[in-house]
Amino acid sequence: MCLLHVQMALSDTLTKHDHAIEQVVDRLLRQYRDLSKKPDIVPLVEFVELPKYLHNFEWDEAKFSSGDTLEEIESAVMELVARTEDDLKIRLNDYTTTKQAVAGIERRNQGNLMTKSLVGIVKEDEYLETEHMRTVFIVVPSYNLDEFLSSYESLAAMVIPRSAKVLTSDSDYALVSVTLFKKCEEEFKVACRERRFTVRDFKFKADDIQASEEEYARLRTELEDQHVNFVKWCETIFGEAVIAQMHLKAVRSFVESVLRYGLPVNFEVAMILPQAKAESRLRAALQEMYGHLGGNWASSSEKDGETTAIPGIAQEDFYPYVFSFLNIQT
Repeated sequence: MCLLHVQMALSDTLTKHDHAIEQVVDRLLRQYRDLSKKPDIVPLVEFVELPKYLHNFEWDEAKFSSGDTLEEIESAVMELVARTEDDLKIRLNDYTTTKQAVAGIERRNQGNLMTKSLVGIVKEDEYLETEHMRTVFIVVPSYNLDEFLSSYESLAAMVIPRSAKVLTSDSDYALVSVTLFKKCEEEFKVACRERRFTVRDFKFKADDIQASEEEYARLRTELEDQHVNFVKWCETIFGEAVIAQMHLKAVRSFVESVLRYGLPVNFEVAMILPQAKAESRLRAALQEMYGHLGGNWASSSEKDGETTAIPGIAQEDFYPYVFSFLNIQT
């Protein structure tokens, strides 16, 4: 049996760790619901629904041996919490990175002509590049298209006459190709910017279309695989985290009960799930049943209407019984 000062210190750390694992369980549940797109779903724990698992909770010797010290059990639980937090961070980062990569490709393929990828739009016979000449591609606002077509030959000294071709357009812009000598390319770009025509930085490569399609398909497959594995992982680890949480609460209840009532051990632990808005009535009933166990602490706290701190008792509010809150998601 732990010495008194050891149990008092353990009570403090158990309170902190109880809050820590509660936050991890909550994050796992929120992540699982976000991935599943089901805001009310709760994973099973030990193949049963969460309330049923809690109702039938028994100490699991295979996971946490009762032969271990209380500190060892607490340490095992917090090692699980640390691993879970690290794994969750890594998996979420990988999933988010892949998701953003897929979204980036989709934006490039679905945006307007100012941002949309020109791969697949510009055909091989619409592009020319030699030692001295090159085709450039200009995005022109639709309302300025006539102005551009009538003036582009004068925007630089060595623009090929009548080389402009309108390749495609959307509701706001037109994509125009112009062939010019490379030595005047920068001059042409500057003149376009001054008139708010945008020269797209694009060079045609025959393999780009296939490479782009393959990259998108690869990322989509990778994202789907990560999603499936992430959902399964959240589902499994949520159950393990809840199991660890319940064992930690059992240890906390034991430690605080020994500190409260002393030895030999003569107390029982119960889980009560009050109906909505019935907590105050439940508190009153419990106070009537167990108020005598609180002694002067209970009477002074009840009389003053204020929380009374009790050395070694890790509770935000004092009751004549050991109390630990458990947020049950249903």
